[in-house]
Amino acid sequence: MEKRVKRRTRTLGGLLASYLLRTGLACAAVAVVWFALVLVLIEAGFILPANSAARAAQQAAELLPAMSADHFDAGALPDLCRWVLLDAGTAPSSLAAAGDVLATNMTDAQLQLALTLDSPALGGQYYLDVPLIDGTLCRLQYDFVAPYADPALRRVLPDFQTLWAVLLVLALAGTVLAMTRRTGRRLQAETARLTDACRRLAGGDLSGQPLGHARVREFEQALRTMERLRDGLADSLKAQWAMEQQRSEHIAALAHDLKTPLAIIQGNAELLAEDDLPDAQRQPVEAILRGADRAGQYLAALRDAAGAQLSPAPPEDLDAAAFAAALGQTGQALCAPAGVDFRLENGFAPGLCLHARRQNLGRAVENLLANAARFAPKGGAVTLTCRLEGGDALFAVQDDGPGFPPEILHGGGQMLATGDAARTDGHQGLGLWFARTVAESHGGSLTLANPTGGGALAVLRLPAADGK
Repeated sequence: MEKRVKRRTRTLGGLLASYLLRTGLACAAVAVVWFALVLVLIEAGFILPANSAARAAQQAAELLPAMSADHFDAGALPDLCRWVLLDAGTAPSSLAAAGDVLATNMTDAQLQLALTLDSPALGGQYYLDVPLIDGTLCRLQYDFVAPYADPALRRVLPDFQTLWAVLLVLALAGTVLAMTRRTGRRLQAETARLTDACRRLAGGDLSGQPLGHARVREFEQALRTMERLRDGLADSLKAQWAMEQQRSEHIAALAHDLKTPLAIIQGNAELLAEDDLPDAQRQPVEAILRGADRAGQYLAALRDAAGAQLSPAPPEDLDAAAFAAALGQTGQALCAPAGVDFRLENGFAPGLCLHARRQNLGRAVENLLANAARFAPKGGAVTLTCRLEGGDALFAVQDDGPGFPPEILHGGGQMLATGDAARTDGHQGLGLWFARTVAESHGGSLTLANPTGGGALAVLRLPAADGK
Protein backbone atom coordinates (compact mmCIF):
# COMPACT_ATOMS: atom_id res chain seq x y z
CA MET A 1 0.00 0.00 0.00
CA GLU A 2 1.36 3.39 -0.95
CA LYS A 3 2.55 5.42 2.00
CA ARG A 4 0.89 8.80 2.04
CA VAL A 5 3.08 11.80 2.70
CA LYS A 6 1.47 14.33 4.98
CA ARG A 7 1.25 17.57 3.08
CA ARG A 8 0.82 21.03 4.44
CA THR A 9 -2.55 22.42 3.46
CA ARG A 10 -4.55 25.50 4.31
CA THR A 11 -8.24 26.18 4.36
CA LEU A 12 -9.98 28.12 1.64
CA GLY A 13 -10.83 30.82 4.18
CA GLY A 14 -7.15 31.00 5.16
CA LEU A 15 -6.17 31.38 1.52
CA LEU A 16 -8.61 34.27 1.06
CA ALA A 17 -7.45 35.90 4.30
CA SER A 18 -3.86 35.59 3.10
CA TYR A 19 -4.87 37.20 -0.18
CA LEU A 20 -6.45 40.15 1.62
CA LEU A 21 -3.44 40.56 3.94
CA ARG A 22 -0.90 40.35 1.12
CA THR A 23 -2.91 42.76 -1.01
CA GLY A 24 -3.20 45.24 1.86
CA LEU A 25 0.55 45.09 2.58
CA ALA A 26 1.36 45.49 -1.11
CA CYS A 27 -0.91 48.54 -1.39
CA ALA A 28 0.68 50.02 1.74
CA ALA A 29 4.12 49.47 0.23
CA VAL A 30 3.04 51.19 -2.98
CA ALA A 31 1.72 54.17 -0.97
CA VAL A 32 5.02 54.42 0.99
CA VAL A 33 7.00 54.36 -2.24
CA TRP A 34 4.67 57.03 -3.66
CA PHE A 35 5.28 59.40 -0.74
CA ALA A 36 8.99 58.65 -0.84
CA LEU A 37 9.08 59.64 -4.52
CA VAL A 38 7.32 62.89 -3.69
CA LEU A 39 10.03 63.66 -1.13
CA VAL A 40 12.71 62.77 -3.67
CA LEU A 41 11.15 65.16 -6.22
CA ILE A 42 11.03 67.90 -3.61
CA GLU A 43 14.66 67.33 -2.67
CA ALA A 44 15.57 67.38 -6.36
CA GLY A 45 13.82 70.75 -6.77
CA PHE A 46 11.35 69.47 -9.37
CA ILE A 47 8.38 70.34 -7.18
CA LEU A 48 7.92 72.63 -4.16
CA PRO A 49 6.56 71.75 -0.72
CA ALA A 50 2.80 71.94 -0.27
CA ASN A 51 3.02 75.07 1.94
CA SER A 52 5.00 77.07 -0.64
CA ALA A 53 1.89 78.96 -1.83
CA ALA A 54 0.96 79.86 1.75
CA ARG A 55 4.44 81.24 2.40
CA ALA A 56 4.29 83.20 -0.85
CA ALA A 57 0.94 84.74 0.25
CA GLN A 58 2.48 85.78 3.58
CA GLN A 59 5.40 87.40 1.78
CA ALA A 60 3.00 89.25 -0.53
CA ALA A 61 0.93 90.40 2.47
CA GLU A 62 4.04 92.14 3.84
CA LEU A 63 4.60 94.05 0.57
CA LEU A 64 1.04 95.03 -0.37
CA PRO A 65 0.25 97.67 2.33
CA ALA A 66 2.85 100.01 0.78
CA MET A 67 1.23 99.77 -2.66
CA SER A 68 -1.78 101.49 -4.23
CA ALA A 69 -3.98 100.64 -7.16
CA ASP A 70 -2.21 103.17 -9.36
CA HIS A 71 1.23 102.01 -8.32
CA PHE A 72 0.60 98.22 -8.05
CA ASP A 73 3.84 96.29 -8.75
CA ALA A 74 2.76 92.71 -9.63
CA GLY A 75 6.36 91.77 -10.45
CA ALA A 76 7.39 92.37 -6.85
CA LEU A 77 5.04 89.61 -5.64
CA PRO A 78 6.19 85.96 -5.51
CA ASP A 79 5.31 84.06 -8.69
CA LEU A 80 3.15 81.59 -6.74
CA CYS A 81 0.75 84.39 -5.73
CA ARG A 82 -2.70 84.59 -7.32
CA TRP A 83 -4.28 87.96 -6.68
CA VAL A 84 -7.21 90.16 -7.60
CA LEU A 85 -7.61 93.90 -6.96
CA LEU A 86 -11.10 94.94 -5.80
CA ASP A 87 -12.32 98.56 -5.57
CA ALA A 88 -12.22 100.39 -2.27
CA GLY A 89 -15.89 99.69 -1.54
CA THR A 90 -15.27 95.95 -1.01
CA ALA A 91 -14.87 94.99 2.64
CA PRO A 92 -12.33 92.30 3.66
CA SER A 93 -13.70 88.72 3.79
CA SER A 94 -16.88 89.73 1.92
CA LEU A 95 -18.34 88.65 -1.39
CA ALA A 96 -17.59 90.70 -4.47
CA ALA A 97 -19.05 91.10 -7.94
CA ALA A 98 -17.35 90.99 -11.30
CA GLY A 99 -17.78 94.78 -11.57
CA ASP A 100 -15.60 95.26 -8.49
CA VAL A 101 -12.54 93.73 -10.19
CA LEU A 102 -9.80 96.22 -11.10
CA ALA A 103 -7.04 93.78 -12.14
CA THR A 104 -6.09 90.11 -11.60
CA ASN A 105 -3.68 87.37 -12.69
CA MET A 106 -6.25 84.59 -12.10
CA THR A 107 -8.03 82.47 -14.65
CA ASP A 108 -11.77 82.86 -15.03
CA ALA A 109 -12.43 79.78 -12.89
CA GLN A 110 -10.05 80.93 -10.16
CA LEU A 111 -11.52 84.43 -10.22
CA GLN A 112 -15.07 83.13 -9.84
CA LEU A 113 -14.00 81.23 -6.72
CA ALA A 114 -12.16 84.24 -5.33
CA LEU A 115 -15.17 86.57 -5.72
CA THR A 116 -17.40 84.15 -3.80
CA LEU A 117 -14.69 83.00 -1.36
CA ASP A 118 -15.48 79.44 -2.49
CA SER A 119 -13.36 76.28 -2.90
CA PRO A 120 -13.16 73.75 -5.75
CA ALA A 121 -14.88 70.39 -5.45
CA LEU A 122 -11.57 68.68 -4.66
CA GLY A 123 -9.12 70.28 -2.26
CA GLY A 124 -9.21 73.35 -0.07
CA GLN A 125 -8.86 76.94 -1.23
CA TYR A 126 -7.68 79.70 1.10
CA TYR A 127 -7.85 83.52 0.90
CA LEU A 128 -6.01 86.41 2.47
CA ASP A 129 -7.43 89.98 2.09
CA VAL A 130 -4.86 92.81 2.34
CA PRO A 131 -5.97 96.52 2.10
CA LEU A 132 -3.68 98.76 0.04
CA ILE A 133 -2.61 102.25 1.08
CA ASP A 134 -5.43 103.84 -0.98
CA GLY A 135 -8.17 101.58 0.43
CA THR A 136 -8.18 99.18 -2.52
CA LEU A 137 -8.52 95.54 -1.44
CA CYS A 138 -6.09 92.88 -2.75
CA ARG A 139 -7.42 89.36 -2.28
CA LEU A 140 -4.73 86.66 -2.34
CA GLN A 141 -5.73 83.07 -3.26
CA TYR A 142 -3.60 80.05 -2.34
CA ASP A 143 -3.91 76.33 -1.55
CA PHE A 144 -1.83 73.59 0.06
CA VAL A 145 -0.59 71.59 -2.93
CA ALA A 146 2.85 70.67 -4.20
CA PRO A 147 3.34 72.83 -7.32
CA TYR A 148 5.98 72.48 -10.01
CA ALA A 149 9.08 74.53 -9.24
CA ASP A 150 9.29 75.80 -12.83
CA PRO A 151 6.54 78.35 -13.64
CA ALA A 152 6.57 77.23 -17.28
CA LEU A 153 5.61 73.66 -16.19
CA ARG A 154 2.78 75.03 -14.07
CA ARG A 155 1.32 76.69 -17.15
CA VAL A 156 1.67 73.63 -19.43
CA LEU A 157 1.23 70.50 -17.30
CA PRO A 158 -1.80 69.46 -15.25
CA ASP A 159 -1.74 70.16 -11.54
CA PHE A 160 1.04 68.00 -10.09
CA GLN A 161 -0.87 66.81 -7.05
CA THR A 162 -3.89 65.74 -9.11
CA LEU A 163 -1.68 63.98 -11.63
CA TRP A 164 0.28 62.25 -8.90
CA ALA A 165 -2.94 61.14 -7.16
CA VAL A 166 -4.21 59.61 -10.41
CA LEU A 167 -0.93 57.75 -10.80
CA LEU A 168 -1.23 56.47 -7.23
CA VAL A 169 -4.76 55.19 -7.88
CA LEU A 170 -3.57 53.42 -11.03
CA ALA A 171 -0.63 51.90 -9.15
CA LEU A 172 -2.92 50.66 -6.36
CA ALA A 173 -5.38 49.24 -8.90
CA GLY A 174 -2.53 47.48 -10.71
CA THR A 175 -1.30 46.04 -7.41
CA VAL A 176 -4.74 44.72 -6.51
CA LEU A 177 -5.11 43.23 -9.99
CA ALA A 178 -1.71 41.55 -9.83
CA MET A 179 -2.40 40.04 -6.40
CA THR A 180 -5.83 38.89 -7.54
CA ARG A 181 -4.39 37.22 -10.63
CA ARG A 182 -1.74 35.52 -8.52
CA THR A 183 -4.34 34.09 -6.13
CA GLY A 184 -6.64 33.29 -9.06
CA ARG A 185 -3.92 31.23 -10.76
CA ARG A 186 -3.41 29.32 -7.55
CA LEU A 187 -7.13 28.57 -7.24
CA GLN A 188 -7.23 27.59 -10.93
CA ALA A 189 -4.39 25.13 -10.34
CA GLU A 190 -6.31 23.63 -7.41
CA THR A 191 -9.59 23.36 -9.34
CA ALA A 192 -7.68 21.89 -12.31
CA ARG A 193 -6.71 18.97 -10.06
CA LEU A 194 -10.36 18.39 -9.23
CA THR A 195 -11.33 18.66 -12.90
CA ASP A 196 -8.63 16.18 -13.91
CA ALA A 197 -9.76 13.75 -11.20
CA CYS A 198 -13.38 13.99 -12.38
CA ARG A 199 -12.29 13.48 -16.00
CA ARG A 200 -10.33 10.36 -15.04
CA LEU A 201 -13.27 8.92 -13.15
CA ALA A 202 -15.66 9.75 -15.99
CA GLY A 203 -13.27 8.01 -18.39
CA GLY A 204 -13.49 4.79 -16.38
CA ASP A 205 -10.10 5.00 -14.65
CA LEU A 206 -10.68 2.78 -11.61
CA SER A 207 -7.03 2.02 -10.94
CA GLY A 208 -5.63 2.55 -7.48
CA GLN A 209 -3.39 5.42 -8.55
CA PRO A 210 -3.81 8.59 -6.43
CA LEU A 211 -5.92 11.31 -8.00
CA GLY A 212 -3.37 13.94 -7.01
CA HIS A 213 -2.96 16.29 -4.09
CA ALA A 214 -4.24 19.78 -3.37
CA ARG A 215 -2.83 22.48 -1.14
CA VAL A 216 -6.27 23.76 -0.16
CA ARG A 217 -7.77 21.61 2.55
CA GLU A 218 -11.31 21.56 1.16
CA PHE A 219 -10.03 20.52 -2.29
CA GLU A 220 -7.80 17.86 -0.74
CA GLN A 221 -10.78 16.45 1.12
CA ALA A 222 -12.77 16.38 -2.12
CA LEU A 223 -9.97 14.43 -3.86
CA ARG A 224 -9.80 11.90 -1.03
CA THR A 225 -13.60 11.51 -1.15
CA MET A 226 -13.37 10.85 -4.90
CA GLU A 227 -10.74 8.19 -4.25
CA ARG A 228 -12.98 6.47 -1.72
CA LEU A 229 -15.88 6.58 -4.15
CA ARG A 230 -13.64 5.22 -6.91
CA ASP A 231 -12.39 2.39 -4.73
CA GLY A 232 -15.95 1.54 -3.70
CA LEU A 233 -17.07 1.55 -7.33
CA ALA A 234 -14.13 -0.64 -8.35
CA ASP A 235 -14.96 -3.15 -5.61
CA SER A 236 -18.61 -3.14 -6.66
CA LEU A 237 -17.70 -3.74 -10.30
CA LYS A 238 -15.33 -6.54 -9.35
CA ALA A 239 -18.10 -8.22 -7.35
CA GLN A 240 -20.53 -7.72 -10.22
CA TRP A 241 -18.01 -9.14 -12.68
CA ALA A 242 -17.49 -12.18 -10.43
CA MET A 243 -21.26 -12.70 -10.29
CA GLU A 244 -21.48 -12.44 -14.09
CA GLN A 245 -18.69 -14.95 -14.46
CA GLN A 246 -20.40 -17.30 -12.03
CA ARG A 247 -23.69 -16.93 -13.89
CA SER A 248 -21.96 -17.66 -17.20
CA GLU A 249 -20.36 -20.75 -15.72
CA HIS A 250 -23.73 -21.95 -14.44
CA ILE A 251 -25.34 -21.38 -17.85
CA ALA A 252 -22.48 -23.18 -19.59
CA ALA A 253 -22.74 -26.10 -17.14
CA LEU A 254 -26.51 -26.29 -17.64
CA ALA A 255 -26.13 -26.25 -21.42
CA HIS A 256 -23.53 -28.98 -21.21
CA ASP A 257 -25.68 -31.13 -18.90
CA LEU A 258 -28.72 -30.79 -21.16
CA LYS A 259 -26.78 -31.61 -24.32
CA THR A 260 -26.40 -35.34 -23.57
CA PRO A 261 -30.05 -36.21 -22.76
CA LEU A 262 -31.21 -34.08 -25.68
CA ALA A 263 -28.85 -35.96 -28.00
CA ILE A 264 -30.27 -39.27 -26.73
CA ILE A 265 -33.85 -38.11 -27.30
CA GLN A 266 -33.07 -36.76 -30.77
CA GLY A 267 -31.09 -39.87 -31.76
CA ASN A 268 -33.79 -42.29 -30.73
CA ALA A 269 -36.45 -40.18 -32.43
CA GLU A 270 -34.41 -40.23 -35.64
CA LEU A 271 -34.15 -44.05 -35.40
CA LEU A 272 -37.88 -44.30 -34.96
CA ALA A 273 -38.44 -42.00 -37.91
CA GLU A 274 -36.43 -44.35 -40.13
CA ASP A 275 -38.87 -47.21 -39.44
CA ASP A 276 -41.97 -47.71 -41.46
CA LEU A 277 -44.43 -46.31 -38.93
CA PRO A 278 -48.14 -45.80 -39.31
CA ASP A 279 -49.31 -42.22 -39.54
CA ALA A 280 -50.66 -42.26 -36.00
CA GLN A 281 -47.16 -43.00 -34.65
CA ARG A 282 -45.14 -41.00 -37.19
CA GLN A 283 -46.79 -37.70 -36.26
CA PRO A 284 -45.69 -37.89 -32.55
CA VAL A 285 -42.15 -38.88 -33.65
CA GLU A 286 -41.93 -35.90 -36.00
CA ALA A 287 -43.22 -33.65 -33.18
CA ILE A 288 -40.43 -35.02 -30.97
CA LEU A 289 -37.86 -34.24 -33.68
CA ARG A 290 -39.17 -30.70 -34.10
CA GLY A 291 -39.11 -30.17 -30.34
CA ALA A 292 -35.60 -31.56 -30.10
CA ASP A 293 -34.42 -29.29 -32.89
CA ARG A 294 -35.95 -26.26 -31.17
CA ALA A 295 -34.41 -27.34 -27.87
CA GLY A 296 -31.07 -27.57 -29.64
CA GLN A 297 -31.47 -23.95 -30.75
CA TYR A 298 -32.18 -22.96 -27.14
CA LEU A 299 -29.06 -24.78 -25.98
CA ALA A 300 -27.02 -22.94 -28.63
CA ALA A 301 -28.49 -19.66 -27.34
CA LEU A 302 -27.51 -20.59 -23.79
CA ARG A 303 -23.94 -21.30 -24.90
CA ASP A 304 -23.82 -17.97 -26.74
CA ALA A 305 -25.18 -16.16 -23.69
CA ALA A 306 -22.52 -17.78 -21.53
CA GLY A 307 -19.80 -16.56 -23.91
CA ALA A 308 -21.26 -13.14 -24.78
CA GLN A 309 -19.44 -11.18 -22.06
CA LEU A 310 -17.89 -7.76 -22.44
CA SER A 311 -14.14 -7.62 -22.77
CA PRO A 312 -12.56 -6.45 -19.48
CA ALA A 313 -9.90 -4.54 -21.42
CA PRO A 314 -9.82 -0.78 -20.66
CA PRO A 315 -11.09 1.70 -23.26
CA GLU A 316 -8.60 3.03 -25.78
CA ASP A 317 -8.48 5.92 -28.22
CA LEU A 318 -9.64 4.83 -31.69
CA ASP A 319 -9.34 6.73 -34.95
CA ALA A 320 -13.03 6.92 -35.87
CA ALA A 321 -12.54 7.14 -39.65
CA ALA A 322 -10.13 4.16 -39.76
CA PHE A 323 -12.38 2.13 -37.44
CA ALA A 324 -15.39 2.76 -39.70
CA ALA A 325 -13.36 1.76 -42.76
CA ALA A 326 -12.48 -1.57 -41.10
CA LEU A 327 -16.17 -2.15 -40.31
CA GLY A 328 -16.93 -1.47 -43.97
CA GLN A 329 -14.63 -4.33 -45.01
CA THR A 330 -16.41 -6.64 -42.57
CA GLY A 331 -19.81 -5.57 -43.87
CA GLN A 332 -18.72 -6.28 -47.45
CA ALA A 333 -17.52 -9.75 -46.43
CA LEU A 334 -20.87 -10.50 -44.74
CA CYS A 335 -23.08 -9.25 -47.57
CA ALA A 336 -21.25 -10.59 -50.63
CA PRO A 337 -21.99 -14.32 -50.03
CA ALA A 338 -25.70 -13.54 -49.54
CA GLY A 339 -25.89 -11.60 -52.81
CA VAL A 340 -26.59 -8.35 -50.97
CA ASP A 341 -25.13 -5.01 -52.00
CA PHE A 342 -23.20 -3.25 -49.21
CA ARG A 343 -22.59 0.50 -48.95
CA LEU A 344 -20.46 2.41 -46.43
CA GLU A 345 -21.12 6.10 -45.75
CA ASN A 346 -18.16 7.13 -43.61
CA GLY A 347 -18.89 10.64 -42.34
CA PHE A 348 -16.24 10.70 -39.61
CA ALA A 349 -13.79 13.56 -40.09
CA PRO A 350 -10.07 12.79 -39.95
CA GLY A 351 -8.76 13.14 -36.41
CA LEU A 352 -12.06 12.31 -34.69
CA CYS A 353 -11.32 10.14 -31.68
CA LEU A 354 -13.48 7.44 -30.08
CA HIS A 355 -12.67 6.37 -26.52
CA ALA A 356 -14.00 2.82 -26.51
CA ARG A 357 -13.19 -0.86 -26.18
CA ARG A 358 -12.21 -1.81 -29.71
CA GLN A 359 -13.13 -5.50 -29.50
CA ASN A 360 -16.56 -4.94 -27.93
CA LEU A 361 -17.57 -2.04 -30.18
CA GLY A 362 -16.42 -3.86 -33.31
CA ARG A 363 -18.30 -7.00 -32.36
CA ALA A 364 -21.46 -5.01 -31.56
CA VAL A 365 -21.56 -3.29 -34.98
CA GLU A 366 -20.66 -6.56 -36.71
CA ASN A 367 -23.66 -8.20 -35.01
CA LEU A 368 -25.90 -5.49 -36.47
CA LEU A 369 -24.33 -5.97 -39.91
CA ALA A 370 -24.69 -9.75 -39.74
CA ASN A 371 -28.34 -9.39 -38.71
CA ALA A 372 -29.01 -6.99 -41.62
CA ALA A 373 -27.20 -9.21 -44.15
CA ARG A 374 -29.17 -12.25 -43.00
CA PHE A 375 -32.58 -10.66 -43.52
CA ALA A 376 -31.94 -8.43 -46.52
CA PRO A 377 -33.41 -10.01 -49.68
CA LYS A 378 -31.09 -11.27 -52.37
CA GLY A 379 -30.25 -8.33 -54.58
CA GLY A 380 -31.15 -5.97 -51.74
CA ALA A 381 -28.85 -3.56 -49.93
CA VAL A 382 -27.31 -3.00 -46.50
CA THR A 383 -25.97 0.47 -45.60
CA LEU A 384 -23.61 1.34 -42.74
CA THR A 385 -23.67 5.08 -42.00
CA CYS A 386 -21.06 6.51 -39.64
CA ARG A 387 -21.35 10.15 -38.64
CA LEU A 388 -21.05 12.64 -35.79
CA GLU A 389 -24.30 14.06 -34.42
CA GLY A 390 -24.58 16.35 -31.39
CA GLY A 391 -21.25 15.24 -29.93
CA ASP A 392 -22.12 11.52 -30.33
CA ALA A 393 -20.71 8.99 -32.78
CA LEU A 394 -23.47 7.10 -34.65
CA PHE A 395 -23.23 3.70 -36.33
CA ALA A 396 -26.49 3.23 -38.27
CA VAL A 397 -27.15 -0.10 -40.03
CA GLN A 398 -30.12 -0.19 -42.42
CA ASP A 399 -31.42 -2.94 -44.68
CA ASP A 400 -34.41 -3.31 -46.99
CA GLY A 401 -35.64 -6.57 -45.48
CA PRO A 402 -38.95 -7.30 -43.74
CA GLY A 403 -38.24 -4.92 -40.82
CA PHE A 404 -38.40 -5.55 -37.10
CA PRO A 405 -41.60 -7.12 -35.72
CA PRO A 406 -43.35 -5.27 -32.84
CA GLU A 407 -41.92 -7.66 -30.25
CA ILE A 408 -38.37 -6.73 -31.29
CA LEU A 409 -39.09 -2.99 -31.42
CA HIS A 410 -40.55 -3.09 -27.91
CA GLY A 411 -38.12 -5.57 -26.36
CA GLY A 412 -35.16 -5.43 -28.73
CA GLY A 413 -31.83 -5.49 -26.97
CA GLN A 414 -33.14 -7.72 -24.19
CA MET A 415 -31.52 -11.12 -23.86
CA LEU A 416 -33.53 -13.88 -25.62
CA ALA A 417 -35.99 -11.33 -27.02
CA THR A 418 -37.25 -12.55 -30.41
CA GLY A 419 -40.01 -11.74 -32.83
CA ASP A 420 -41.81 -13.81 -35.41
CA ALA A 421 -40.17 -15.90 -38.10
CA ALA A 422 -39.82 -12.90 -40.38
CA ARG A 423 -36.93 -11.58 -38.35
CA THR A 424 -35.66 -14.55 -36.29
CA ASP A 425 -33.53 -17.48 -37.19
CA GLY A 426 -32.99 -19.29 -33.92
CA HIS A 427 -30.52 -16.66 -32.70
CA GLN A 428 -32.70 -15.58 -29.77
CA GLY A 429 -31.86 -11.87 -30.02
CA LEU A 430 -28.36 -12.17 -28.50
CA GLY A 431 -26.77 -9.99 -31.19
CA LEU A 432 -29.06 -7.07 -30.36
CA TRP A 433 -28.63 -7.70 -26.62
CA PHE A 434 -24.86 -7.59 -26.94
CA ALA A 435 -24.99 -4.41 -29.06
CA ARG A 436 -27.21 -2.70 -26.50
CA THR A 437 -24.95 -3.80 -23.63
CA VAL A 438 -21.86 -2.44 -25.39
CA ALA A 439 -23.56 0.88 -26.17
CA GLU A 440 -24.74 1.37 -22.59
CA SER A 441 -21.33 0.41 -21.15
CA HIS A 442 -19.90 3.34 -23.14
CA GLY A 443 -22.59 5.76 -21.99
CA GLY A 444 -24.56 5.40 -25.23
CA SER A 445 -27.68 3.64 -26.48
CA LEU A 446 -29.13 1.32 -29.13
CA THR A 447 -32.36 2.27 -30.92
CA LEU A 448 -34.36 0.17 -33.39
CA ALA A 449 -36.85 1.44 -35.96
CA ASN A 450 -38.65 0.52 -39.15
CA PRO A 451 -38.19 3.43 -41.61
CA THR A 452 -41.18 4.65 -43.59
CA GLY A 453 -39.73 3.34 -46.84
CA GLY A 454 -39.44 -0.21 -45.46
CA GLY A 455 -36.65 -2.31 -44.01
CA ALA A 456 -35.03 -2.13 -40.59
CA LEU A 457 -32.75 0.45 -38.97
CA ALA A 458 -30.51 -0.10 -35.93
CA VAL A 459 -28.57 2.89 -34.56
CA LEU A 460 -25.75 2.45 -32.04
CA ARG A 461 -24.82 5.77 -30.43
CA LEU A 462 -21.95 6.53 -28.06
CA PRO A 463 -20.12 9.70 -26.94
CA ALA A 464 -17.17 10.81 -29.08
CA ALA A 465 -13.94 12.15 -27.58
CA ASP A 466 -12.21 15.34 -28.73
CA GLY A 467 -10.33 15.28 -32.00
CA LYS A 468 -6.58 15.06 -31.74
